[in-house]
Amino acid sequence: MKISKILAGMSAAALAASMMSLAAFADETATVKADLTGGTVSLIDEKDDDGVVTKTGVLTGTNVKLSDVCGIDVNVTVGADSAAKIEAGDWIGGGLGYNSESTGWASKEWSFQEGAKDVTGVKAADGSYDFVLKGTDPVFADTDTYAQVWLQNWSTNDFTFNAFTLLDKDGNPILVVESDKAQGGNTVDLSAYDATEVTLAGNGKAKVDTGKVRVNVNNPWGEDVDKLITPADFEGVDAIAVTAEFDAITDPVDFAINFAIFSDNGPQYWGEGNAANKGCSTEAVTVNADGSYTFLLKFDEPLTVDGDLFLDLQSAFEAATDDDIPFAAKVTSVKALTLKDAPAPSESTADSTESTDSDESKVILTDSADSKTNSAATSSKAANNASNTNPSTGAAALAAVGVALAGAAVVATKKRK
Repeated sequence: MKISKILAGMSAAALAASMMSLAAFADETATVKADLTGGTVSLIDEKDDDGVVTKTGVLTGTNVKLSDVCGIDVNVTVGADSAAKIEAGDWIGGGLGYNSESTGWASKEWSFQEGAKDVTGVKAADGSYDFVLKGTDPVFADTDTYAQVWLQNWSTNDFTFNAFTLLDKDGNPILVVESDKAQGGNTVDLSAYDATEVTLAGNGKAKVDTGKVRVNVNNPWGEDVDKLITPADFEGVDAIAVTAEFDAITDPVDFAINFAIFSDNGPQYWGEGNAANKGCSTEAVTVNADGSYTFLLKFDEPLTVDGDLFLDLQSAFEAATDDDIPFAAKVTSVKALTLKDAPAPSESTADSTESTDSDESKVILTDSADSKTNSAATSSKAANNASNTNPSTGAAALAAVGVALAGAAVVATKKRK
C-alpha cells in the first residue's frame, strides 16, 4: 500500500476520533437561555395558586434532573464602579446559594478578598469573575415545588450576569444557563497607536442638551461633573479613544464624538456632513444593546492644545429632561493616542523575494520564533502544492490540515524549465 494512502487513512481516523470526542463533549453539557438580570435562576417551573406556569424553569425540556444539581458556578462581568473598588482593595461582598422547600434560604458569603468569606471571586481569562459552590450531594430534592440558585451583590450594583453553570457531584458542568439578553459593545483596533490612559475626574452621565441626549467628556460651559479630563493631556496626540458603558438600552441609538479645540483654525467635528468639520474625522457607533463601546477620533495632524477643548458623545436621541432618558451611560476610559513609527523594510523579505526568481529548487525555512506568524501562509502554500499532486485520494487535504495544526515551518517549492 502506498504511504500516501496509509497516511490518509491514519489522518482520517484521527480526525474522525476528534470529531466524535467533540460531539460527545457537546452532548454532555446543554446550554439554555434565561433572564439573568436579577441574579436569580429558577430551575423548575414556577406556578401560581391555580397551577398556571408563571415562569419556566431552566431544567424544563432538558435531561437534567433537580437531584443532579450539586453545585453552581456563577460568572459575572463587573462594571466600572466594582472594577475600581477591586483595584483599590475596597470591600465588595455578597451572598450566593440556593432556595427551595428542602433547602430553605441556604446562603454562603463571597468577597474578592482571598479567604475572607466562604467563596472568593476568581478572575477569569476574559476579565470576568467566577463564584463557585461545589458539593458531592444533591442540593435539592426531586419533590421540591420551587428551586432557585442565586447571587447577590451587597456593595455595588454593576454586575452583569453572564452565566449560571450547574455542577454535578464531581464539579463538572451539567447545564449552562446563559443570559438571553443581547450583549452589546464593540472592538476598535488601536494597534497602530501608542496609548496613554488619561486620568478621569469622574464618569459623567447621559443628559439632555438642546433637546438631544449627550454624554459629556469635557464641556467647558458645563458643571464640574461635565469636565472629566485635562485638555493639556492631549497635546501632540494623533487620535483620542473614548470608551463608555451603556445600560438599559432597548432601541438602537447612534452616538458619535463631537469635538472642538479652542485655538485659531483648530480641528472640530460636529456630526457627519457638517460644513464646519475640519482637521479630524470619526464615525458614529450604533449602541444596540447594553455593553461597552469605544469611539475613535482621528486628527489629520498632531493636535495642538491652545487653551480648552470640547469633547462629548452626541446622539440624535431626543428627550425633554434628564429624567426622560430611558437608558444610562457613563465614560469609563479615555486614551491619548500617538501613531507608532512605521517599521523599516526587512532585508530578509527582500532576499526571499529575489530568490523566487531562481530556476533552482528552493527551500524556505522559518525558525520557531516566526512559526506563529507564518503558519497560515505556509499552510496555504502546502495545501495548494499537495492538492495539485494527488487530488484523488484526499490525502492532500488531510495533509494540509496536519500542516496547519502543526504549524509546519518548511515549504519546498520547485520550478521546472
